[in-house]
Order: sequence, then structure tokens, then C-alpha cells
Amino acid sequence: MRRLVPCALLLVAFLCLIASCTRRSPLKSDDPAPSPAPQRTQYTIAATLRAEEKTLSVESEILYACPIDELAAVKLRLYANAYAEGNVVVTEDKVAATYPGGKISTGGAEILEATADGQSAPYDLGQGGTLMTLRLPRKYKRGETIRLTVTERVTLANCRHRLGYADGYYFLSDFYPVLCPFREGKYLSYDYTPYGDPFLQETADFALDLTLPLGCECAASSPAERREKQGSAERLSYTLKGARDFAAVCSEKLRYTEDSSAGFPVRYYYENDPKKADTLARVVKAVTEYASLFGEYPYPAYTVVAAPFFEAGVEHSGLSVLSSALSVAERGEVILHETAHQWWFGKVGSDGYRDAWMDEGLAEYTVALSYKRAGATAAYRAKLRAAEDAFSVRYAIKGAEGARFDRTLTEMADGYYDRVYSGGLLLFASLAAKVGEDALISALRAYATEYAGAVATPEDLIRSLSDSLGEDLSSFFTARLSCALPID
Repeated sequence: MRRLVPCALLLVAFLCLIASCTRRSPLKSDDPAPSPAPQRTQYTIAATLRAEEKTLSVESEILYACPIDELAAVKLRLYANAYAEGNVVVTEDKVAATYPGGKISTGGAEILEATADGQSAPYDLGQGGTLMTLRLPRKYKRGETIRLTVTERVTLANCRHRLGYADGYYFLSDFYPVLCPFREGKYLSYDYTPYGDPFLQETADFALDLTLPLGCECAASSPAERREKQGSAERLSYTLKGARDFAAVCSEKLRYTEDSSAGFPVRYYYENDPKKADTLARVVKAVTEYASLFGEYPYPAYTVVAAPFFEAGVEHSGLSVLSSALSVAERGEVILHETAHQWWFGKVGSDGYRDAWMDEGLAEYTVALSYKRAGATAAYRAKLRAAEDAFSVRYAIKGAEGARFDRTLTEMADGYYDRVYSGGLLLFASLAAKVGEDALISALRAYATEYAGAVATPEDLIRSLSDSLGEDLSSFFTARLSCALPID
């Protein structure tokens, strides 16, 4: 998955990309000349937030290396349409926390134009409008560059969710078309479940120009490299390479504090936090500790933002969102969990729909490990005890089949959190007890190094850990994932 390219070729590719892409409006390029095939998919996005209308105008250009010969169509995810009427983005018990006043609001994307290599491209929408099948003007050969452009008008739902607005905040995640992963001769297109993270996100390079109302502060996956006032608006320019996604939270209410003692900028955005210095210190401590355990942090900067979000937290590349409703103790744990995802999601990818236990289980184990290493024995034991209680109750009531967590998100609609979070934590805690904590940390560091920038499968994880630890762990993982044996 990772190819080494001579530096000279990388320089040529970079210069050609600059010549062929226009940052202000990626759809206005008049140069039809083909670009060299990018090493990673490249997104060049221009987006404008129209606060009065609660809409987002989005122009996206995607440079993509054709994965097979005779490719006639490309599939893209339009996650903005997950918020369209008829679709469901949260479970019933989360409606009150997600929608102000408990009233469900809808949004969606209106496609204004779609092209492939400068030619108008017909398309079909499926899966509730979230899957776009775009037909190409000809059949492409493996390795050829495909240049796709999509212009859309996104209407934001009034919700405290990944994409929406509420309480003076704008949540901007997956507002652009996302190329579907290509596996075993076909594009993967998972159902959008109202729980979990139903994504498989490959690394890509992002360039974003985001225009916001003047005075609107923005916590994003990377710090703005340039800010330009345009009348009553301000355009912020960002780039981020090797990222799983690019997201932002924007509000006039936000302010931030920063610390660079980790060797890169760490920012904490907040509206009202009298303990902001303590919160920032927790973030810095977490990212520094995890780098010492699992290897280098994967991005040039790290940002955490507290906002009125419907869940306790959510991770993006270089950015973690925390609910501003959390207590001080709760916030500390969520910081540990979401920061762990910068390694177990960001640095090492996995299939969040098929194998949710991989990143969530590792993130939960990393939190427990952090407590233990800090000497917070009571917190460590309480976390494991809570997981044991939740999982054992489920196992007793539902049996092995109802507790196993080697299932897709759709198959785990019943008991997702107990199975994925609790079961995943207990699996890795059991492994640590079996092989030794220090040995497991060393093996996880090797795993993170080996699969940095890639998407690892369960088989990859098991083989990597087995190689590092000097024993075949296949039967260990099989028994626990399938709950053939209760997790101890």
C-alpha cells in the first residue's frame, strides 16, 4: 500500500499539480492536460458558509489514480445526504441530545455540476442519496489519473452532529464528496448507521479554502496557513497531507489557547472553560505520552475543541471534538480516548464498519493503560470493572452469539457499545495479561510503524503482533472475538 517514489519524481508531480489546480475554485481550471498519477488521492476544496441561509457552497476537485483497467464509473459518498428526509443519523435515544428542542431537522446536498476530466458526467444516486455513481467519459487504464469535479449546495440540518449547525456552532465534517475505497475489484459502499463510525477512510492529501463570516473562529484538522478578509467574510486556507479526512468546527463563540512543548502546535478551542490551562495540559500530556508509547504523532498539529456535540466526543485527522457538557472528570477521559484515535484511526486505519473493535478497542485500552502508567490505579480498575460488568451481563443474557463483536455495525445494532468498546478493551487487557504489558506496548508500536498511513485488517493486526511477540495469536483472537470463551 505504501510505495517509495524518488524525490525527483515527487517534485515533478508536485509542480505539475500546482500548475493544474486552482485553489480559489477547483472547477475553473481550463487546462485539460492530464496530471501525473498522484501517490495519494488529492482533494482540492473551496467551500463557503452562508450563515443566514444555513448552507455551504462546495466545489471539489479530486485527483485519483485509476485502480484497475477498463474502469467505466467511479463511486463517491455524499455523506451530506445522510441528513436528508427519510434517512436516520442517530438512534431514538439520541434525538433529544442531537436536535435542539428534540425536533428532527433535515438537510442534504444538491448537485449542481459533476465532471470527469472536464466533461459533464452523468450520475446516479443510491443508498438514500449518499452513494453517487459517476459514469466516466471513457474507460480508463490502471494508473491513469482521473480528474473529478463536483459542485454542490449543502443545506445544513439543525443538529449537534458531524454535519450541521446548533447553538451558534457549525459542524463541518464530510461535507465534500468522498471517494469510496476500492477493494477486491469493486468499490465499498457501506450503509450509514446511526451509531458507530461506518467508514473506511484511506489517507489522502487535502487543500481547503473555507470562507466564513468575519469574526467566526475555526478549529480545524490543521491550523490555517493563510487568512484573507473579503468584505464581511474571511477566507481561510488549509492543507493537510496523509489524512483520513478534513473537518472543522466554527463559531463566533470560540477562542483558543496553544502549547508547543510537544514539538508541534497543540491547540484547545473553548467557549467557556475556567480550567482551560488544565485542559490544554491534559491534551499535551496525552499526545506526548502516546507518542512515546506508540511512535511519532502523524500530523503537523493537533487541535481539540469543546462544543455542544451530541456525543461525548468524536475523532478526525488532527482534530478531536469534545462535548462541552462533560464534567471535568469526563472530559479528561474523553481527551484520552479521542487522542488515542490519532494513532488508532489516524496513523493506522481500519475498517470502522466491518471491524469497529480494532480502533475502538485499542483506543479504550490506551486510555486504561494511561491511567495505570500514571499510577491512577483506582481509575484503571474502575474502567476495567465497568467493561467487565457491561460485557458479562450482555454475555449472560444474549449468549456468545449476541455478545461477539467480529460483526459489522449493522449486525451489532443491538448492544454496539457493550460489544465494541467493552469487549474490545477486555480483549487487549487480556492480551496484556497474557504476554506482559511492556511486550504488548512494544508490539503495538511496531504495528503502528508497519501500518502507518495504511488500512490494516484484523489479519494484519494479528500477524504483526504475533511476529513481535514470537507466538501465534490467531486462536487467542478468534476465541475472544467470537466469544467462544468468555473474555477474562
